[in-house]
Amino acid sequence: MNYHVIRDDQEFGPYSLADLQQYVAQGSILPTDHARSEGMEQTVEVQQIIGNIPVPAAPASQNYGQVPGYTAGYTGSPESPATAPPVGLPPGLHWVIVLVLTGVTFGVFAWVWMFVEASYVKKIRPQSKALVYYAIALAGLLIGSFIAGMLQETMPDASKILGGLSQLSFIVLLQVGHFSLKSSLEEYYTRVENMHLHLSGPMTFFFNTIYFQYHLSEIRRWKQTARLI
Repeated sequence: MNYHVIRDDQEFGPYSLADLQQYVAQGSILPTDHARSEGMEQTVEVQQIIGNIPVPAAPASQNYGQVPGYTAGYTGSPESPATAPPVGLPPGLHWVIVLVLTGVTFGVFAWVWMFVEASYVKKIRPQSKALVYYAIALAGLLIGSFIAGMLQETMPDASKILGGLSQLSFIVLLQVGHFSLKSSLEEYYTRVENMHLHLSGPMTFFFNTIYFQYHLSEIRRWKQTARLI
């Protein structure tokens, strides 16, 4: 038997009983959401359909608005089981620690941590290309700088041009990776986990890794405590 979930006057589905249990367990569907089967005239709460299965505590949708970047309500639909992989908690390092370590290491830690964030996003959104962009950007910078260094003695002009091009390519690919990561986070935490995460373009451009970690820390806290404050 298949069921349709009704939320905010919109109907989603159909879902099997196993689908409902999976989505409730991952928090995409709340136990208090209403649903009906094709043979039911009136809706009932999802928890009455799925029975007693262990589910994590999920706050009401209006609580998502208590932190900048999260808006109340939900307008998307849960993804199909085939495209909603099980994931663990986001990276747990506090964004302030990321900021401090970035300063202490003169930016090197930010490079490391952006790969940590991109790896996590690759798990929740396999289509994400951020990890690829970051890898190409870093590899291109290192190779370009190495070749430019070799040419510095014999071809100084060519060395400067190659060095400049490698740095420019690195910056462009890095920003492409940041915005790819932004898009993947927004898509997952809107379509799958119902948070309506909206990330600022300027903040992504200027603060990227630290800005992402701020939101990932808040999401981790919500998953652990069902509170975003």
